[in-house]
Amino acid sequence: MRIRLSAFDGSSEYKYITSDISTEEDLSQIINFADATWDIIFLFANVSNNPNIIDGTATFTVKEGCASGVSAAVEWLPTAWSRDNFVMLPAAAYNGNRYPCRYYKYPPMVHEQGDCGLGSPDLLTDVPRLNFNNEELSRIQILTGDLTTPCITYYDPQNGYAAILLTEQGSDRGNHGIAIEESSDRNQAILRIEAPGVRRDTLYTMMDTATPSWDCGDNFYTGQSVTIRFRIEIFPASSVQDLYNRFAMVRKCVTGPITLKNEIPFSAAWNILVDKYERDNWNTEGYYHVGTRDAANHSKFHDWQIGWVGGGMVTMPLIIAGQPELYRHAMQNLEWIFSQTQLPNGLFHAVTHKGIVYGDGFDTPGTDTWYMVRKQADALYFIIKQFIILQKQNTEWELPVHWQAAAKRLADFFVAVFKKYGQLGQYFDCETGEIIVDGSSAAAMAPGALALAGEFFKNDEYIQIAESLMLQLNADVISGITRGGPGEILKCPDSESAFAMLESFVILFEVTGKSKWLVRAEAMAAQCMTWCASYDYSFPHDSWFGRLDMRATGSVWANVQNKHSAPGICTLSGDSLFKLFRYTNNKLYLDQIQETAHNLPQYLSREDKQVGNSEYMKPGYMCERVNFSDWEGRENIGGSLFGSCWAEVSLLLTVVEIPGIYVQPDTGFICVFDHVNAKLTKTEDGKIVLNIHNPTKFNAKVRIFAENSTDMKSILGHGAALNWPVIDIPANASSEIIL
Repeated sequence: MRIRLSAFDGSSEYKYITSDISTEEDLSQIINFADATWDIIFLFANVSNNPNIIDGTATFTVKEGCASGVSAAVEWLPTAWSRDNFVMLPAAAYNGNRYPCRYYKYPPMVHEQGDCGLGSPDLLTDVPRLNFNNEELSRIQILTGDLTTPCITYYDPQNGYAAILLTEQGSDRGNHGIAIEESSDRNQAILRIEAPGVRRDTLYTMMDTATPSWDCGDNFYTGQSVTIRFRIEIFPASSVQDLYNRFAMVRKCVTGPITLKNEIPFSAAWNILVDKYERDNWNTEGYYHVGTRDAANHSKFHDWQIGWVGGGMVTMPLIIAGQPELYRHAMQNLEWIFSQTQLPNGLFHAVTHKGIVYGDGFDTPGTDTWYMVRKQADALYFIIKQFIILQKQNTEWELPVHWQAAAKRLADFFVAVFKKYGQLGQYFDCETGEIIVDGSSAAAMAPGALALAGEFFKNDEYIQIAESLMLQLNADVISGITRGGPGEILKCPDSESAFAMLESFVILFEVTGKSKWLVRAEAMAAQCMTWCASYDYSFPHDSWFGRLDMRATGSVWANVQNKHSAPGICTLSGDSLFKLFRYTNNKLYLDQIQETAHNLPQYLSREDKQVGNSEYMKPGYMCERVNFSDWEGRENIGGSLFGSCWAEVSLLLTVVEIPGIYVQPDTGFICVFDHVNAKLTKTEDGKIVLNIHNPTKFNAKVRIFAENSTDMKSILGHGAALNWPVIDIPANASSEIIL
């Protein structure tokens, strides 16, 4: 293990302060650098007497003088390196983003010869990456604000090991820098943590890695110092998945545990949101705009889209809630979808605005008939879920014939395309049914949708195709990369495909009972965790999020191009993680969905808490931006920029699919998702009592899911919340229930 210290003084290269350092003994030395005398102390400690896990601390202190524009660094030089190494920087790079690039403006759409059709390449936009070609410079230089966990990880297939280098967000001098630099022959690499972070020459802004860098080092005066803390872990690995599995277990080892903050109960957030949806999103023609009514009047993308951004999803939570006006509008919305928005071949209109139908090509010439596979898969999945829930609510409810026919047409379309191509690709031609752009993980929700459709309609072929499609998409899981789910990132790695893949694996297990899908779901869950913030990012004190003490843990990064985290999963509740916990008893999955679900409501702008500029963030609005990164400018870190969006639907889904409190009376285990406190006690005659306290200023209606540990492996299915009792707890009050 080769470690050395370096520093940067604004020149073109780092200056090496030390040669290789032995990790078996501490280091203390005096050196002269940048017009100052420095005292450097480097301390090492083995973790649990394991020589392959090392905690390190490097402290750089100026003894005398003044050093201007300096950044200090710890560098790790792996003893072996290859371009075949799988580099994973969580939410920033997967396989080092080492793929061909197209230098497009936003929103990017492929159009060059050879980039469309079958066999199209895995193209990225201009994002930070290790070079695919043989250019001399191959370097990723980012800040910890570009990552869900501050770290560098990689898997070395030639030598059979993986490594994880963890650190903190930064110091009082700002965020740390994270860098990987490869030699021109790709046989050597430098992995660097620096304080403060300095991206030399250029940095990343939207789809542009050539933006001139605004970073600079800091000034150090006599007696001032900076410390870099880190942990290095090296372990045997035979696959990329071994890296993911270990990362899921250790990602919080340096940043430490988090504390959830109670602020507004799920039910109170629900009330604010549904009032807003009725006021600002309902169109009297019979559907909910995906954006507000005002935005829909000016932009087709805010008017109606069937999937991706919440169009076909929002009716489901409104149906589960059963509130008369919401239920009526949700049913009207479904009728409008089935009667007004479907093509004869089964595809639903991608975008509709003022009666005009548009494709998913963002007005790029030649894309009028391009439809996203992902949107159609979302549509089928949520349509079938709603059929199941409607029948659970009322056993006498009869599925309208034309609704059933519409769902089957879309399922049959998927079956026909898969039989022809052996995949569903990324984009369909809505007129011919041909795959325009193939590959990617865009169809990740389709196996789950087809499996549900097969179960609901008692159609074995749908389930068989679902399993075959899932096996085809499983190649992405094995490779460690899910990509291309959103419609405006080419085939960049993204979180939305990852969570859709997890959803489908869990559904296939529930429908077929085959344990292989559960095993693959666990693999996918570990990959999903790389997209979730694992610690509470320290926002600038003068930012919106800094002033409001917002907790970033559990927020979900979008993709490697759009470098923002988001309040939740686009566009799901994440109940697949909760289900996976029940089926495996692995608490990692429960912890993850608890963090995401609990922290979601804090991003809801309210009368008493404005989350962002009042012009854009009115009460009931949620924005997708949880910016750690400065990709949209340093001034936008910790702010909500663009107003109402799909994140509201994620919160609505969370309220009706995730219990407020989960409890096992026989073991005493309890997990609280809602913004209340709870504990179990026993009465003198042995009865189990759930004591709940609501510490917020809002009245709460808390859903309770109680089951014995022996019931955990029972299939949860859909609409489980219909059976969960609801407990009313006034603001700043307590209540109890005998289980």
